[in-house]
Amino acid sequence: MVLFGFTQICLAQDELPVFIKDSLDTYLKEQQTKWKIPALAVAIVKDGKVVKQYVNGVTDYASNTSIDENSLFMIGSNTKAFTAILMATLAEEKKFNLNDPVKKWLPYFRLYDPYLTEHVNIIDVLSHRVGFETFQGDFLNFDNDLTSEEIIRKFAGIKPTYGFREKWGYFNTGYTIAGEIIGKSTSKTWAEQIRERIFVPLGMTHSLALSQEIYTASNRTLAHTIIDGEPVVIEYGDIDATAPAGSISSSIADMSKWVIALLNNGKLNDTQVIPVNAINETITPRSIMGSARDPFSLYGLGWDIKAVEEHTLIMHTGGIHGYVTSVTTVPEEGLGIVILTNTDSNYLFEGMKYDILSPFIDIEPMMLSDKYHAYYTQTTMRDAANSEALQEQVAKKVQPSVSLKKFTGRYVNDVYGWLDIKKSEEGLTISFEHHKKLSVRLAHLENDTFLASFSNVLYGESIFPFIIQDGKVEKFTLKLDPQVENTTYDFYKQ
Repeated sequence: MVLFGFTQICLAQDELPVFIKDSLDTYLKEQQTKWKIPALAVAIVKDGKVVKQYVNGVTDYASNTSIDENSLFMIGSNTKAFTAILMATLAEEKKFNLNDPVKKWLPYFRLYDPYLTEHVNIIDVLSHRVGFETFQGDFLNFDNDLTSEEIIRKFAGIKPTYGFREKWGYFNTGYTIAGEIIGKSTSKTWAEQIRERIFVPLGMTHSLALSQEIYTASNRTLAHTIIDGEPVVIEYGDIDATAPAGSISSSIADMSKWVIALLNNGKLNDTQVIPVNAINETITPRSIMGSARDPFSLYGLGWDIKAVEEHTLIMHTGGIHGYVTSVTTVPEEGLGIVILTNTDSNYLFEGMKYDILSPFIDIEPMMLSDKYHAYYTQTTMRDAANSEALQEQVAKKVQPSVSLKKFTGRYVNDVYGWLDIKKSEEGLTISFEHHKKLSVRLAHLENDTFLASFSNVLYGESIFPFIIQDGKVEKFTLKLDPQVENTTYDFYKQ
């Protein structure tokens, strides 16, 4: 039952820290309003029970439909822990060994360096230590028509930024690889295994494995981003080709069951749903994420591992079109915190977990969500000023060194494939071979450099420099928002 104010407390008030008992509700409501989050769901788990639950808001402002504890949010990369647990469980059952080379299970697997092709193993791809920089190749991973195998094959043409096992770099496609290995080793898909081995036995009856399933769900929130300071509904992300990296949708009630099981060594009541060894496998450090500000910052399999005041935190965040979420556990305290939001333009999901954690480990609350908002406001104003300056440059109508017609035609990148640039009354536009719903409008800035405005707000604005040789367009460099991918793609005119 959700009580008035959308808050549920499941233990006696005097068993909770003072801040949680007396001030958290007010703080959450203030922050939800400040961050303009339509729907916010928070759960605190302690010693096997949900000790506090906050559920407040609406699926979207247009419908004004109230949410409840079973309303669905996409959880993004918090999916990775489910995939890692499943992989460790299957390894426990001898379906494969986590040290198996990927190529043993996926004979088509190739990477830029033949040594990597032969030696990259399952642990490498699950712990982000292959050598790719964070988000490298992510443009291939969602909102397109590529299959899982096609995505994996394309990585043969991408040169890793770092040496093998040299540096941690967030590699979403590693989890696509894991999903394909599950299919090859068990004759069931990743989604089938997630439902049968985790959702059903834990009673996660509202959770969905694939992103396409949320469209027909009866109790779903809508995805939002912030445009001109206000929340706007956007399309759900199409990420089922890389589903094991981020496609799950879940509710605060279901995610609480997941966290309770993890903190109870994989047990639901007296039933062992998840093997203890599988949980331990995923929270064993494999990579150094590294930060001089932290006592340690490590990565296991699907989990960040950090320290706060001598306490070990096992946690992860998730960001996907219109959603950001966080899951945090402190095993020695029997403590878990889940935060679900349906806008991708907030840092509440990150700051609030520390604000909630602090009183449980005897630290004065730092009100980080509030402090992060000041930083967010500053960066938003800076980005708006930069965008305005670019528009002012476009308005000067500086002409490129060759006519716009000479920019039209087909361009090819060896990894991605082709794209077409066409000229209309509105100027130059780009259409893509694989991203059928995505387009880009080009407006000349100066020196054959164009402002690129993507039709999907997730990709934002960018700047594409073109190279002209002897009066002919030779190529241009496609640059994406760093939140999508830092690596650039050179497209050569045919």
